[in-house]
Amino acid sequence: MVNMQEIYEKNITVTDGFKVFHSFDNEILVQSWKNLYNKGANYNLSYEWCNIWFKHFGKKQKLYIITLWKNNDLKLLAPFYTRGGRLTLIGTKPDLYDEFNILYEKPENIDELVDYIQRNKLDVNFRYVSSESEFGKTIIKRFSQRGIRQVSHVLETKPVIIKRTSSSLPAKQSSASDFSLPLRRKQKDDNVRCKNNAVKLFGEGLKFEYQADRKKEYVEEFIEFHKARWGGGLFVRKPKIANFLQDLVLNTDFAVLSRLSLEKSDKTVAYHFGFMDSAKKFWSSMPTYDINYKQISPGKVLLYDIISNVFSENVEKFDFGRGSEPYKSWFCNYEEILFNITTFQTKKNIMKIRNFINKILK
Repeated sequence: MVNMQEIYEKNITVTDGFKVFHSFDNEILVQSWKNLYNKGANYNLSYEWCNIWFKHFGKKQKLYIITLWKNNDLKLLAPFYTRGGRLTLIGTKPDLYDEFNILYEKPENIDELVDYIQRNKLDVNFRYVSSESEFGKTIIKRFSQRGIRQVSHVLETKPVIIKRTSSSLPAKQSSASDFSLPLRRKQKDDNVRCKNNAVKLFGEGLKFEYQADRKKEYVEEFIEFHKARWGGGLFVRKPKIANFLQDLVLNTDFAVLSRLSLEKSDKTVAYHFGFMDSAKKFWSSMPTYDINYKQISPGKVLLYDIISNVFSENVEKFDFGRGSEPYKSWFCNYEEILFNITTFQTKKNIMKIRNFINKILK
């Protein structure tokens, strides 16, 4: 792998402006991608995550990675692939990421991307854009200002825990009952109660591992717990996802498989799969537990311990990902709105949306 120092020494250059890559094999792209991601971004924008997702789910698709270069430095990267004549973020179908974004160095780079999309009449599916993100706010303004044909709608909400500061949440979310620490008294009391019940019912305390050993057996047990909990569920409907998850746990350093076990027998009672991204934000992806221990709410205990752990490490945000399941509401102190924007610039897709609207109006 070529590092940036070697690139400079060998005088390898990339022409200023936009450049599209159709594979992951370009060494300058890979190293520059990693460097830009390390400045702070969502986990699903990392080279490793995109590469692994595409390996498992994108074999029949064509990569369309849009990049912007200035003075031999990568300023923007949008990891798309083409699907149905439209650019779609890597990680879509199956949808295994939680929020749409791109890698960019400065806000003005987003404007340059919008110009590029409009100039080249590209149809793009911006799926799961957060109402709170700089990217989301910018493209809404720019699409409106420039008259780019698009259809948008709200998809769902995304519960989060934001570490409280005097200005961390909108004023309408603040009240005298707000807590400065991420976890409230009732959550702490409930956690103690569940742990005491473990001793009473099973004769052992509980042991928490934020990052369990990266072992294939743990991943397999995680999957079996999930199948038992949901009567088959995701891993039966889409078996490739099991291999994708295992690949992430075994081969990346940002995938986090946490484990809760009985401290003497080392019997696993719960797992949690998540990510710590380069912006130091933790993303909760998938919790599961052994249904034989449901009396002690092991999934909730494990989540509590993970939240306590990550906020003790100066993390500012714990993101529960898409969906509003009740267990998320127990912990969250804020919710973001996720929406979809689809552009229609090619004649073919403009006719599609016109025909669709005409059917609705009939």
